[in-house]
Amino acid sequence: MSDARAWDSPDDAHRLIAKALAELVAEDPTIPPHPYLSRHLAQHAARGRVLDDTHVPLAILPWESSRNVRILLRQTGATQQQDWLEAWAGIEPFVRDADPDSRLTSLHLAHHTATCRRLSLTARPVSERRLAGSRITPLWSDWTAPDNVLAVSDTLVESLAHTTTAPGRTLLISGDSHGTIRMWEANGTPAGAPLHTHGGAIQHLLPLQHDLLVSGGTDGAVRVWHSTRGQQLVEPVRRPHTWVSALALFEPADGARFLLVAHSDGHLTALDPVTFEPADTPLPALDPAPAILTPLATADGTALVIAQGRRVVVWRPGRGVVHISEHQGEVRAVVALPSGGRYAVCDDSGYLGFWDVSTGHETVAAGPAHDGPVIALTTLAVDGRQTVVSAGLDHTLRVWDADTGRPVGGALEGHTDPPVALTTLPGEGQELVVSAAADHTLRRWKLAGHGTRPRRPVRRPVTAAALPGPTVVPALLAAVADGAGTALWNVRTGRHVSLPAGEPPVTAFAWATVHGDPVLLTAHSDAAVRLWSLYAGNAVTPSLRGTLLNHSLPVQAMTAFPHAGATLLATGGADGSVRLWHLGDRLELAHWDDHALSVRDVTLLGTGEDALIVSAGSDGTVRLWDPGTRRASGGRSTAASRSCTP
Repeated sequence: MSDARAWDSPDDAHRLIAKALAELVAEDPTIPPHPYLSRHLAQHAARGRVLDDTHVPLAILPWESSRNVRILLRQTGATQQQDWLEAWAGIEPFVRDADPDSRLTSLHLAHHTATCRRLSLTARPVSERRLAGSRITPLWSDWTAPDNVLAVSDTLVESLAHTTTAPGRTLLISGDSHGTIRMWEANGTPAGAPLHTHGGAIQHLLPLQHDLLVSGGTDGAVRVWHSTRGQQLVEPVRRPHTWVSALALFEPADGARFLLVAHSDGHLTALDPVTFEPADTPLPALDPAPAILTPLATADGTALVIAQGRRVVVWRPGRGVVHISEHQGEVRAVVALPSGGRYAVCDDSGYLGFWDVSTGHETVAAGPAHDGPVIALTTLAVDGRQTVVSAGLDHTLRVWDADTGRPVGGALEGHTDPPVALTTLPGEGQELVVSAAADHTLRRWKLAGHGTRPRRPVRRPVTAAALPGPTVVPALLAAVADGAGTALWNVRTGRHVSLPAGEPPVTAFAWATVHGDPVLLTAHSDAAVRLWSLYAGNAVTPSLRGTLLNHSLPVQAMTAFPHAGATLLATGGADGSVRLWHLGDRLELAHWDDHALSVRDVTLLGTGEDALIVSAGSDGTVRLWDPGTRRASGGRSTAASRSCTP
């Protein structure tokens, strides 16, 4: 490094180091780089303000081991030539311990989807789509990588909280279904070793002063931890054959504060929050059912909002319990609002409302709320107004004005399963919301400006996809179904047509040729299979040709094939049956009910007159069927796992 003038600052030094190290990376991404490059090159480039595809080459990304590229990109901001880095950041949380070949192939596909989404096959030569070492050559894609994944968990996260430690360090805390508590930096990197309870799922977390953390689980135990030391200090409560339904820190206006613990049998315990010994204080008598506890500051002291089943009551020390409301569905969450005496409550019916304890009346109801139960709530200020964020069974988060009950902006979409826990996290200038969902992801949401931002494109999980064989349709037509509908994409032209609106969701596809015409077969959630005629390669809306009925539950897999001069269709359903159909006559030829559980896959073994139908079921068996004799062939085999090979 002879350019001494470039060493005027540490940033310049890191820039030169990154440049020199990048020159040591082989052009072939299948050649492993030196471990130092895999671990530190991205960090040097970020500190040198040259975090781009030149200083962190594509060839090193499949071997990258710091797992911090997406975090470094957030910290340094956008620069030129970051296509490969951005593609890597989108998949980095998910590839973690995958082998380099899988990482390279995933990176190749992610880069293609980011730069060539829905791009026709003729727009770019196939040679430009290839990448040395990748196991695939992408031809067409319609996918968007998530950009707000904070972390990916191997287990289901069931509770979230955040704390600020004594040195002023903000940490996110999660509790999971295996009884493990984890600490995370605000950028999503693990902070210290996980805490293992060796008990049930951790469903409640309550940070206290002096770096203390209280956890409650499905084993009925309450544990106290020193969060920064990673030590369990005491287990003050254990109630066998129950689970902890709530933890709350309650501070009466005329007395010392205490820690409240509610169990699923309605038992309420008060603990001293310093010694964690039982506290001698009057407590309300609860019904023998799980309770939600929410302390609430009011003009005349602190009240405790208690929800059990569909009922919400308020308790004040020395003044007893006052009934507030009865809801249509079971109450799932209650959150106190900063404006004294008000709270938000949600339930299984999809209701979300705002209440004032001083009057005992609802001040406003939010609506329309989620499509289904509302699961969790949190509150924060967004652009100067107080809001409540709700999580629903419809996989979305929604933001509501706490004063008017009106929605603030559109739904926050991205989770592919319902979010089950919410918390806030201090951010740069404004709080963030963090959600944990059954899809095993923790996501962070920046809500500043949410009410005025254009709504992001909705990306829904794909439920089915299929390509026709060249003998069925000469054009490359991709049939794709998601929560928004079903479309046929012409891969060569980039154009698409949609199936008529109003059809039930698609669960499976198959292609066939019937009397010389191409036919698309769609299985639906109403257990029917529909046949659609289309003109190959032309943007003509498919027309319904017929319907096959007899399954009692949705078809999950099907395959069409020629046999004895006819076109047959084999279908496997969630009802455990395999059925054989004559597509020309639209008649059922045979059905087999040997699977004890749902049929997960159906395929063809062999060709011609000797071909056999193979079905795989959730009962762990693989069965063979002869379409000629319409009987079982060869008994059954037990399978422990499934895989597909071309």
